[in-house]
Amino acid sequence: MRWILPFLVGAVAVSAAQQPSSVYKDKAFTEFFRRTNGIVACDGAFSVPLSDERALWLFGDSHVDCWHDGTVPCLFQVRNAAMVHDKADLQNVRALIGSGKGFRSLFKNSTNEDMWFWPVSGFQHLNVVYIYLSSLRKAGSGPFGFASTGQDFWGLMKFPELDIAGYQPLPDFHGIDFGAGFVDGPATNQLYAFGHKRRGIALDIYVARFGKATPATNWTFWDGQTWSAQPTNAAVIATQAATSATVCKIKDKFLLMTSEFSVACDQGKEIYVSMSDRATGTFSPRRKIFTIDDTVDGHYPFFYLPVAHPEFINTRGELLVTYCINGYDPCIRTCVNGRMNPDHYRPRAIRIPLEWILR
Repeated sequence: MRWILPFLVGAVAVSAAQQPSSVYKDKAFTEFFRRTNGIVACDGAFSVPLSDERALWLFGDSHVDCWHDGTVPCLFQVRNAAMVHDKADLQNVRALIGSGKGFRSLFKNSTNEDMWFWPVSGFQHLNVVYIYLSSLRKAGSGPFGFASTGQDFWGLMKFPELDIAGYQPLPDFHGIDFGAGFVDGPATNQLYAFGHKRRGIALDIYVARFGKATPATNWTFWDGQTWSAQPTNAAVIATQAATSATVCKIKDKFLLMTSEFSVACDQGKEIYVSMSDRATGTFSPRRKIFTIDDTVDGHYPFFYLPVAHPEFINTRGELLVTYCINGYDPCIRTCVNGRMNPDHYRPRAIRIPLEWILR
């Protein structure tokens, strides 16, 4: 149902007359990712709200402290990194980057650089921040020369310091990556975990539950009728042709965001949303909410990973959504003489009126 009457966002009343007429680029947050020191180009852009009104941003392959004359090296310096800042302050940002030999990845539990982590969703419980780490290994060459190791982990960070406190192996999920989003469950200190598994050009979506106090054990998986202790019984709750998918909750609705299938330039360019009243589905048919506009010489980039950030809903009732672009190859050559334009590998930000989503 389209929201006509005034509604509340946090403690701020918003009337229909104040709503914008369309989705638009958020300039402040897009510029937030256009840095010339620290993390200067990256993808991922998952955010974790912290209890002290800070936000922790998580990134995958990143270029660090290498900006020069508007370019960066074609090869990134770290496999993962993070930034933290007060939610109301986009200027004073602290980069979190690892140290030691080899890649300065923040999350790293091996000296083998053919194995690495990509951090995705996370949550805070008391004095620990848990980050879901998708564990990858080198498998071939080129931009898609990687595969899952079959063993994902929790990365543990001390709160409020955000120092790395260790790693906990997760159960065998039989190929499901459960880092697509965490949402508070119906029971106290319980979370829903949303995951996905590729099947051709489609992603099958799943949901599980676990307790915040014991997130490495005692998971249960929705089997279509009830919660099962066996991940092999997990039922598909939604399927979409997509490169990537994430899930969050807005008001009383579960929001599934997907990107049109894209693995190179001039392929997918749409961001979609589906809604459900329940964590277990059924989700509505997907609806297009934005066509990316990051063209160069008329070409669209390889793009993926739309992520909603409910902690950044503004006083006008607009949801912050980020997405990633990753070059314009083969339409436009990304790497020239060992350097590249960092803007071709930086997250973008848009604002979507809640009334568009929740109608």
